[in-house]
Amino acid sequence: MDYFEKIEKELDLAQKKQDDFFVDTPPKQNWLSRLSFIWLLVLWQISQSIILFFKQPEDKTNLWKISLFVLIFIDCVLLSYHWARKHQLIPAINWRYFHLGKIAAGFGMMFATAIVSGLVMHISGTNNTENQALLEEIGKKLPPLVFFIMTTSAGFFEELIFRVGPFELLFNKWPKIAAIVAWGLFTAAHGPTDFASFVTYGLMSLVLTGLYAKYRNFYLNMSVHFLWNAFGMIGILMSM
Repeated sequence: MDYFEKIEKELDLAQKKQDDFFVDTPPKQNWLSRLSFIWLLVLWQISQSIILFFKQPEDKTNLWKISLFVLIFIDCVLLSYHWARKHQLIPAINWRYFHLGKIAAGFGMMFATAIVSGLVMHISGTNNTENQALLEEIGKKLPPLVFFIMTTSAGFFEELIFRVGPFELLFNKWPKIAAIVAWGLFTAAHGPTDFASFVTYGLMSLVLTGLYAKYRNFYLNMSVHFLWNAFGMIGILMSM
């Protein structure tokens, strides 16, 4: 290879998009690393269960309980992030993985699924999903900050569990199986109880799983998921 061919090759490499795939190559997984997935599930459950601090109406303004919730929640996030980095399932956080165009496109697709879901609910005479109704009921009992954090954190925990877990850890050698499992787990986790709710969460899962299957970018999925949940939470909080 002469000098000019070498320069041309370096320029081609420099022009490649860096936000589609992270530079860390996940190692071959074994039974021990796959078993560690349980640790992530434990942290996720802890982060959700600490809302039990707020059992009484006056707890909504109890500063020490709110502070304790935030502290434990942050610890769960940091430990989960450390777990994912330890097993090289996601790259170190970097601005280049937050591609605004792809995030906007993903949010637009989520919005489109909401329109389709709304039409299906209208035709079937359904007003809401049971999962959403339960969420709204919980929101009335929690401090607004705690409710917002708990709900939007799904953008972090659920993408690690339902996308990164199947694709990079549990079924990393079988991407098609990983996609089916990722879609099914997310849909089932939201407890669809009728056709309308199945369509609602099935389409959401299809969009998020499709994004991850195409780009394998955890931070892209997390951003789209976070923005969508934040959009929904703003509406719920404004209606209280």
